[in-house]
Amino acid sequence: MSGVDAPVAPIRAAEAIVRELVAAGVELVFGLPGGAISPMHDAFLDHPQVRMVTTRHEAGAIFAAAGYARSTGRLCVVMVTSGPGVLNAMTGIASAYYDSLPILIIAGEVPRSRFGQGALQEGSPYELDIVNMTARITKLSAECREANAVPALLRRAIATATSARPGPVLLTLPIDVATTPIRPPRIAMAPRLELAVDSELTRAAADVLERAQRPVLFVGSGARWGDGPRRVRELAERLQAPVMTTPKGKGLFPDDHPLSLGVFGLGSHPSTSDYLTGGVDVLLAIGTSLGEAATSGWSPLLRPSEHLIQIDIDARQFGRTYPVTIGLAGDAALVLGDLTRQLGPARRPPRSFGIRRYDEAATLANGPEGRISPQRALAELQQIMPADTIYSLDIGEHMLFGIHHLRINEPNSFILSLGFGSMGSGIGAGLGIKLGQPNRPVVAVCGDGCFAMGLADIATAVQERVPFAVVVLNDERYGMVEIGNNEVYGRTPPYGSGRIDIPNVARGLGARPVVVERAGELAALDLTELMRDGPVVIDVRIDRGVRMPKNARFKFLGDIVGRKLTN
Repeated sequence: MSGVDAPVAPIRAAEAIVRELVAAGVELVFGLPGGAISPMHDAFLDHPQVRMVTTRHEAGAIFAAAGYARSTGRLCVVMVTSGPGVLNAMTGIASAYYDSLPILIIAGEVPRSRFGQGALQEGSPYELDIVNMTARITKLSAECREANAVPALLRRAIATATSARPGPVLLTLPIDVATTPIRPPRIAMAPRLELAVDSELTRAAADVLERAQRPVLFVGSGARWGDGPRRVRELAERLQAPVMTTPKGKGLFPDDHPLSLGVFGLGSHPSTSDYLTGGVDVLLAIGTSLGEAATSGWSPLLRPSEHLIQIDIDARQFGRTYPVTIGLAGDAALVLGDLTRQLGPARRPPRSFGIRRYDEAATLANGPEGRISPQRALAELQQIMPADTIYSLDIGEHMLFGIHHLRINEPNSFILSLGFGSMGSGIGAGLGIKLGQPNRPVVAVCGDGCFAMGLADIATAVQERVPFAVVVLNDERYGMVEIGNNEVYGRTPPYGSGRIDIPNVARGLGARPVVVERAGELAALDLTELMRDGPVVIDVRIDRGVRMPKNARFKFLGDIVGRKLTN
């Protein structure tokens, strides 16, 4: 009997899933144990080549997987148990969905024979109905109903997560299905959606760009994958057109490039708004949904006088916020490559623009309270960290300083989960980034509020001996919220803000703590040595009197509040 015809010995469905994941190249799994997901944890014991990282909370597992997926471009797996296990992961799943990250979530479930009978932590269609609850924040959400159908469903889930516009997928796995013996079939199925480039339309876009007198390229995080950053640079240099990025797209075009204008949107540079104010006839938007954070509250400055050309893997983005004259659906790198090939001979001489910031770290060392300014802290941090460091930012006032003042020249060195704006995402992401990029230094920048939300992730990093730095820009308050309330309402509740004893908390978690209060102290640290064996937490007690000059979010909220108060 030939090898093809030889009968396959039966194995548990859980074991079949693990074999499929190993074959798909999965090397890292995050998650928490629980009764309903226990067959999967048991099956992985026979595959030690896959690293299992047990986090302290399901949200941290998803955020870590997001950091891994974004920094590597590869699929990451998260395993959670039923009921509260899945619900704890929901914010992270939504964040991965809005940031288009390839994550496979396998959620345990109670046995099918107990559906609807009040089983503990039940998430079946008779109770929580996890599949429908997650349908709006995943590309695919399905229940593994029959053991023999599991391998094919898993193949479909992997292909869905990694094809076209990536995104999270979720499979619920009843424990009786996971433990049922099956003979794994040989399946010839690797479905992928690839959009062909419409060369006729790219020719039209090339003609428009060649005739433009004041064009600008606006680059979002959708240009991150593959050759996207290189193709952006080729096109910009070929056209000698200035480039600005969204906050999430920071670094996809080098900050130190003469054609760079910097970031537009949250934390933006005045060099971008100055150029736009001077008038733009053609705007090429690449891999951005043109949402609130990227457009500085849907600024009218992004309405060109003649053409808005938009490149996106998802054609549903076209025209959602600004009218589009040419929409090019497809992978950014492929479309940009074809667009550059369609251009005629170069006509414009080399040009130079450059980033202008509101202020520079050299001019503001300590603030009016005598403590180190946020921008000086970030400058000293970059002074002591290698050039290939990856920075993971959390959400809050510190984020604005990071977007504005960090100088990023490599496309995969700045990671921000701004699609859903989830506080508490940055430390978990830093953990996942470091596990995905073990040879590169990693720094997670957060505020004291986000630090309190990420304590479980620091504990996980200590447990796994993951060496990265957590830099807390500590203003002893929920900075963005309290500053925003004062801007909009003229007053603010205290929200229980006050000093967290960050060094003692970090020490209690097993991390190495450091305190910085004044200029020069951070620059004197040897971070490489401090984080050699695990995470280091740096409590940077920044000056509360130093603020970013503007935040379009405050104006947006103020306009809404003002309208409601006067109606």
